[in-house]
This record gives sequence, structure tokens and C-alpha cells, in this order.
Amino acid sequence: MRPVQLELTNFGPYRKEVINFTQFDHAPLFLIGGDTGAGKSTLFDAMTVALFATTSGDRNVEEMRSTFAGPEDDLTKVTFYFQQGNHLYRIERVLQQERAKRGGGTTIQKATASLVIVDKIGGQEIEKLGDKIKEVSDQIEQILGLNAEQFKQIILLPQNDFSRFLKEDSKTKTQILKKIFGTGIFDRFQKGLEERLRQSNKDMDKRQVQLDGHFASQVWSEEELAILAQTPASEKLARLEELLAQRQENLEEQKSILKDAHEDLAKLQKSLQTAQDVAKIFQELEQAKERYRLEIEEGAQEQAEAKAHLEELQFAQGLQETISNLKQYQKQLLQLEQDLEIAQEKLKAKEQVFEEVKAQKEALAAQSEDFLQKERKLGAWKEAIIYAQSLAQEQEKIKQSSGNYKRLEETYQQASKEIELLFQSLSDLEANRLSLESLHEAEKLLQSVGYSVDKQLAQDLKEIEDLNQELAKTEKRHQTLSLDSDQAQEILKGLEEKLKTTLASRRQLMIAQLQAELEDGQPCMVCGSLEHPQVDGTQADEAALKDLMDQVEELQAQKEKQVATLSNRQARLSEVETKRQDLLDQVAKVKLSLQKHYQELEEQVKGQFDFDFSEDYGADRGQALLSAVEKHYQELQKRYEKEEADRVHYQDELGRAQEKATDLAKSYQEAKAALDQAKERLKDLKEAHPELESVEVYQERISFAKQELDLYNRQVKENGEAYNQLHADIQGIKGQLESLTKSKEKTSQEMKRLSAELDQRLMAEGALTNDLEQIQLWLLEVNKQAIPKLQAQLTSYQTLKQELQTQISKNQELLQNQEKPDLAALTQEVRIRQESYDKQLSQVSVLEKGLKDATSTYQAAKTLQDSNQEAFKAHQELSDLVKVVKGENTALTGRLNLEVYVIRQYFQQILDYANANYIGLLTDNRYSFVLSEEGRRARDHFGLDINVYDQLTGSERSVKSLSGGETFIAALAIALSLSEVVQNTSKGAVVEALFIDEGFGSLDKEALTKAIAVLEQIGENRMVGVISHVDDMKEGIDQQLAIIKSHDGSSRIKIVDKG
Repeated sequence: MRPVQLELTNFGPYRKEVINFTQFDHAPLFLIGGDTGAGKSTLFDAMTVALFATTSGDRNVEEMRSTFAGPEDDLTKVTFYFQQGNHLYRIERVLQQERAKRGGGTTIQKATASLVIVDKIGGQEIEKLGDKIKEVSDQIEQILGLNAEQFKQIILLPQNDFSRFLKEDSKTKTQILKKIFGTGIFDRFQKGLEERLRQSNKDMDKRQVQLDGHFASQVWSEEELAILAQTPASEKLARLEELLAQRQENLEEQKSILKDAHEDLAKLQKSLQTAQDVAKIFQELEQAKERYRLEIEEGAQEQAEAKAHLEELQFAQGLQETISNLKQYQKQLLQLEQDLEIAQEKLKAKEQVFEEVKAQKEALAAQSEDFLQKERKLGAWKEAIIYAQSLAQEQEKIKQSSGNYKRLEETYQQASKEIELLFQSLSDLEANRLSLESLHEAEKLLQSVGYSVDKQLAQDLKEIEDLNQELAKTEKRHQTLSLDSDQAQEILKGLEEKLKTTLASRRQLMIAQLQAELEDGQPCMVCGSLEHPQVDGTQADEAALKDLMDQVEELQAQKEKQVATLSNRQARLSEVETKRQDLLDQVAKVKLSLQKHYQELEEQVKGQFDFDFSEDYGADRGQALLSAVEKHYQELQKRYEKEEADRVHYQDELGRAQEKATDLAKSYQEAKAALDQAKERLKDLKEAHPELESVEVYQERISFAKQELDLYNRQVKENGEAYNQLHADIQGIKGQLESLTKSKEKTSQEMKRLSAELDQRLMAEGALTNDLEQIQLWLLEVNKQAIPKLQAQLTSYQTLKQELQTQISKNQELLQNQEKPDLAALTQEVRIRQESYDKQLSQVSVLEKGLKDATSTYQAAKTLQDSNQEAFKAHQELSDLVKVVKGENTALTGRLNLEVYVIRQYFQQILDYANANYIGLLTDNRYSFVLSEEGRRARDHFGLDINVYDQLTGSERSVKSLSGGETFIAALAIALSLSEVVQNTSKGAVVEALFIDEGFGSLDKEALTKAIAVLEQIGENRMVGVISHVDDMKEGIDQQLAIIKSHDGSSRIKIVDKG
């Protein structure tokens, strides 16, 4: 894993910062520097929060939100780009935090996370790997091959952690290494094996109980159980085989007896079946005879009557067609007679009407000459009316021309007056019209006021608003810091009181200790007196004194820490107060600017229109003024547009009026000429036709003559049509009468023939009757399907008779020389034999079931015993394995359990790697790491205490005896080795970065130079960054990441390249 870029938003002391680690790709080592509390270690926190949702130290993730960020500010977020293999990953986490709600109040924003593969920083997303917190965390561990603890040991070496590891006791080291290397799996493996062994013990006990249960099963008889109870356990299975053989022999004997009984029963059952068959034949014979008597002999008379009636119906059926045809002809003859009578009546009526039409036709022919004379007069009147109409038209034209002439004269005079009025209106409009220059002046005023309101004054208001918001935040921060300062003061006061009390108690105990050490004749160390009257011989409580000494030291440390806290908070409070005063000054300055701009605006508007400038300026006042100026401009614009439209309108109306007057003058001359011409034509007409009457007279004569002629022509036409139609109708009726007469004669002849045929058949020999009414009744039955029913009845009777006769003959032949058997006696004998057989069969079934159950029990016991042998072998192997992992098999791991043994091996790898690569280089080969003698001998405890072997003295001693600088060198060597070993054992994780937090201040210049050389050597293959306040390191490392604190509590990051 190689860091690429880290982006922070409201995280710790950082508002918005971006660190691009690629700037350090070619530097073997870079320094992270800054004042105490600036946020150097927070960068490590950000990386671990991004990757694992945990900090690099003891702080909670939720505490990482910036103290200067309020609920309304941006979310606290960390975005981390890192390279792993061929992929560039981007992980982003938003912390759980308090957020402002709309409408007031706050709510809790839940934490979120996302992980994607990208093509470049800020580039396109290639693949989405997760957007849920657990999903992202699982993916990170899979990608890196490290968990959070391993990451901290390999990549991040937090402040004081790696030096503390050097001095921890063996048990604590074991717990740390257990967490780093994940050796808990071996402990879980051991516990799992122990649980499996417990289960195996229970299983073996259960198996034995099951086997004993088979030997004491209820399938065995009391006698067999007694035999088994006396049999040794190793021989019980063989004894069961003997018992099963005895049971099989007894069963075969009982089966033989049962077979003989079954054969005797079968013979007796066969005899009973034969007797039952004979008895059934006797019964069937009696039933057939009784049925023959009832259905054949007693039904013979009824069948004879049915046969006779069938012959009657068949006789009637033979005459049915002749009778039906005769009835049909009778019906046709009646209809023909009725049709003849109707046709004769119609012919008589038609002939009467024909004579009337004929007389009318002759009368119309007599009037034809009169109507010819009327047609000639009608032609003369039509010619005269044309001249009369021309005369009337000329008179009407003269009348219209006179009226038109007068109207044109009046219209022309009116048009002249309208032209004069339009000239006057246009002149008045031009005199009072608004000038275009005045409109432009109003537009300029609107633009000027708009700029002042929307730009200058709006900017002033926005600046005041922003300053007031910042001032409100500062006031809130001031209140919080004041409260925090007061609280710190109270805590300090409490600590001082507690320290005072503890010091007093310590003094008393120290006095008591001094008193206890006084001896008679020896001077007092305080006053020098040789007499000690207050000494009572009481011994001082040294443990209590030591405890009080520790309390005083701890309280003094707490007091110093609290004094520093109070000083820090008071300094921050002073900074906030200074910032608050600066903001107040800025607000006052901007308000003066606002007032100045407002006064300038008043000067611009003054004299244009009225507006109240007495109120203080605000956004609403600015908009009100702007609206008033805009309304003023719009009113002027509307006035100008209306006046311009009126001018154009008057000019258009004047042009149209002048054109109209010219057209009227021309029309006036044309009307006068038309009137004169009409009068001349009227005069000529009257002279040519002095005898003409009026058009109305001619029209009345023509109308009356046309009505008379139309009526006459219509009567002639209707009479001719009626005459022709009646003549045709009469001829048609005569033809119909002739056809009906012929049909009537033919039908009468056919009726006579059928009547003669029917009489002949009724009188013939063999006829059952000549009564037509009786025949009609029989035909009704025929129509109701009586014949098929009677035929079926007779056929069924004959069939039954034949069947019964056959059955009686057959049964008589079968029973020849046979006696009726005694079924009751035979049935009783069979029942007794069956009960005896069922009892024997039940006994055999019991024996078979007992043998089957016993055999199953034997098989189960045999299978279980075979299985127990295999299970015991596996149980023994499991027991031996548990002894090994618990350290009870001293030949393999001594008396160490498996997990402790593995941890010891890992720890030895760390020491070996440190000796081979770091400690010698850092100490000029003076020191090397070894396990303490107690650790080397330890076979029943942790044994991870470290000594150093000193080449100068040729002896080993505890690391706790090293100086401060030597301790840091040793701890650094162990930490670097631990990082390498963890990496080599962590699923092949590739680590390309290392960050070390503090610890270099205890080194002298030579040791520091060696430490830097080692880190630079590591930096050839990794990105190495260190946090330090040491000046020599600041001077010796060219690439630096400077953390700069701001007065508001935030920090910013600056890249420094001294090369």
C-alpha cells in the first residue's frame, strides 16, 4: 500500500486540506513538522479512520470533527487515495456527527463509507467495490492483507507505542503480539480440540450405554437375559448367535405343524365350496320356475290382446296415405271456390269504374278548342309585359339616381368637416407630446438606481450579513471558551485544594517517620535536640507514606497539566475576543459605506419624483425605491408609446379622409350623368308604346290563364292513365277466372277417384272394419309411435320365455341324481378348523417377529461394537493431539501451549531480524538482542523479557537499564523489525510506506545521524515520513510537510522543499 493523496474536511484542526504524497516519491525521507497541537498526529488518525474507521491512538472517531465546525457547516469527511498493485483506490468516509435541521434544531448524521477503483485522482470510476461501512472495511482488509492493529505496527508507528512495547512485561507483550499476529486462531484451535475431546468422551460413554442396551433389550426372554447376564462381555456377541440359532430351530418346527393344519383346512373349505355351488343351483331352479309361472303363463292373455291391437293399428296405417290425400283435395277445392267468387266481384267493380273514366275522357276532348284560344292570348300578354317591365325599371333607376345624388352631396360635405377636425387634433397632439429625450433621461435614472441597489448597496448588506454571521459564531465560540475557562479554573482550584490536603497528610506521615527514627542521645535532624519527649515508639506506615508521595506527584502533574490547559484556553479566549472586536470594527465600517451610498442615491433621485429617504436603508427599502423608479419609467414609457400611437393614428385617419373626399367628388359627377341618361330613356319608351298597361295587370292575367291551362292538362293526363290501367286490370282478372275454373274441375275429378279407391279398400275381403271414425282413432295411436312399442313388448316376452325355458332345462340336468346339501353343518366345521389354524398362525408370527427383532438387535450390537473399535482409535488420536497443543507432551513443545509456542517463535523472528538489520548498525555493533535467561529457561510461562548483550562488557543486561537515547534506538530497531516480520506473515501484504511519530528528541547528534541513515535506507523501497520537533532533523531532511496553526484554532498544510 502506497499513499497517493489525503483530503480532509472539518477533520481535527483542518477545514479543507489536500496532501499529495506523490510529491515525496523521489525523497527517501520527509519530515512532518509543526507546533504542539497543530495536528501532526491527526494526519495519521485521518489515514486509519479512512481505511479502518478507527484512530491511530486512543481518541474516538466521533471526536475528530473540528471544534470550530458547527452543525450548519460542511460534513466531516476523509478521502484517501492509495496505490495497491496495479490499481488506484479511493476510499471516502463521512463521520457520524450532529447536523442542523431545516426549521431549527439538530439531528444526527449517520456515518457512511464508499470504496472504488479510479483511473486517476478525481478521475472516472472504474469499479465500485462497496458503499456500506462493513462491506468497505472487509474489502480494505482483503485488499491490504492487514487489519487495523497490523497496519499500525507496519505502516504507522504511533507516538510512544513502539518504545512502550520494548519495556512491557512478558504477559503484556504476549497480548500485543497475539493481537498483531492473530494467534488467537491457535487458542481457538486448542479450545476447539478440547471441546471435541469432551464430546468424544461423552460419545464413547454413550456408545457403551447403547451396546449394553442391546444386550439387555426386551426382545430377549427372561431365560435368555439370565444366560446373557452370566456371560462375560467379550463373549456376549457369540452367545447371542447361539440364542438366535435356537430360536430359528423352534420356528421351523412350528411352521411344519402349521403347514399340515393349513392342508386339512383347505380340503374342508373346498368341500364347503362344492356344497355351496349345488345349493345355489337348487335355488336358481326354484327362482326360474316361479318367474316362468308369474311372467309367462299369467301374461299370455295380455300378450294375445297386444298382438290383436298391433294388427288393427297396422291395418289403419295402410289406409293413412289415401285418407290424408283425400282431405288435402277437399281443402283445395274449398279454397278454389272462394277465390272464384272474389275474382268475379273484383271484375264487376272494375268494369263499372271503367265506364265512368270513359265518359270523362269524351268531355275533356270537347273542351280542347277553348283552351287553344287561351294559349294564344297568353303569348301576347307575355310580350307586352316585357315593355311594361322596362318602363318600370327606368322609372326606378331615375328614383334611385336622384336619392344617390343627394346622399353623395351630404357625405362630401361631412368628409370636408372631418378633415378639418383631424388637422386640429394632430396640431394639438404635437404641441403637448412627451419628448424622446425625457424618456431616455428616465431610463438612465432607472439603470443608475438599479446599479446602486443591486450592486453597491446589496454588496454592503451582504458584507454586513456575512460579518454578523461570523460575529455570531465568534460570540458563540467566546461563550463556549469562557465556560471552558471557568470550568478549567474550577478544576484547577479543586486540584490545588486536594494537593494542599494531600501535602498536609504527607507532612504528618513524614514527621511520624522522622519521630520513629529518633533515638535517645542522638540529635534530631530537624531541631538538633538530644531529648525526644514526644516519641512514643510508634512505627510510621511506610506504605501509606509511599502512596501519599505518589499521590502528590500525580496531583502536581495533574495541576501542571490543568495550568497548561487553562493557559491554552485563556489564550484562545483572548484570540477570539480580538477577532470579535475586529469583526465589530468591520461591521461599523461597512455600515458607514452603506450610509454613504444611500445618500448618493438620494441625490440622484431628488427632483425626479417623491420618495421617503428618512428610514434606514435595508434590502426591502432598496427594492421599494427600485420598484418606484421602475414604475415611474414604465409610466413615462407608456405615455410616450400612447402619444406616438395617437399621432400615427391621426395621420392615417387624415390620409383616409382625404382619399375619401376625392372619391366622393368623382362619384358625385358620375351620379349626375347617370340620372340624366335614365330620364332620356324613359321619355323614348313612353313615346313608342302609349297603350301599355301596368306590369301588375299583365301579371294577374297571365297567372290566371296559366292556372286554367295547367288544370286542364293535368285532368287530360290523369284520365288517360286511369283509362289504360283499368283496361289492363280487367283483362288480368278475366285470365285469373279462367285459370281458377280449370283448377276447380281438376281437383273435383281427383277427389272422386280417391273416394272410390277408399270405398273399395274398406269393402275388400279381410278388412278389419269400414268404420272411418274407428280408423281415425287408430291413426292417432299410430302417430304416437304405438306400433314400435307393441312390437318391442311382444319381442321381449318371447325372448324371456325362451331364456327361462333354457335355464330350467340346464339346472334340471345339473341336479340329476343330486340331494340338497346341509350347509349349516359344513360351515360350522370350517369355522372351528379356521380358528384353530389362526391361533397356530399367530403363534408362528410371534415367533417370526421375535426372531426378526432379535436378529436386528444382534446386527445393531455387532455394528455398534465394530464402530466402537474405530471410534476408540480416533478418540485416542484426538486425546494425544490435545496433550500436544496443551503442552502436556514435553517432547514437542516443552510445557508451553500451542499459541504461546507460536508467539515465542514470532518474537524470536523479530529479535533475529533486528539483530541482523538494525541494532548493530544503530549502535556500532555494540548491542544485540537476546531473550532474558529466565525467558530462555521458561517452559511453563510466557518468557518474552528482552536483554541486550553488550560487546564492551561481554555481558547481558535488561533493556530497562539503557539510557533514554539507547532506549529509543532499541525500540526503533524492534519496531522496524516488528513491521517487517508482520508484513512477511500478513497474507503477502505489500507495504510501501512507513510513518513514525516522535521519539527522536532523546538522541544525540551521532545517534540521530545513524537513525536517519537507517530510515533513508528503508526509504529506498518505501515512502518514509517522520514527525519530530528536533531541529537537527528539520535541518537534515529536505522534504517537509509543515503544519501551520491559525489564530482561530484551525491549521493549514504547506509543502517545504529545502533542497
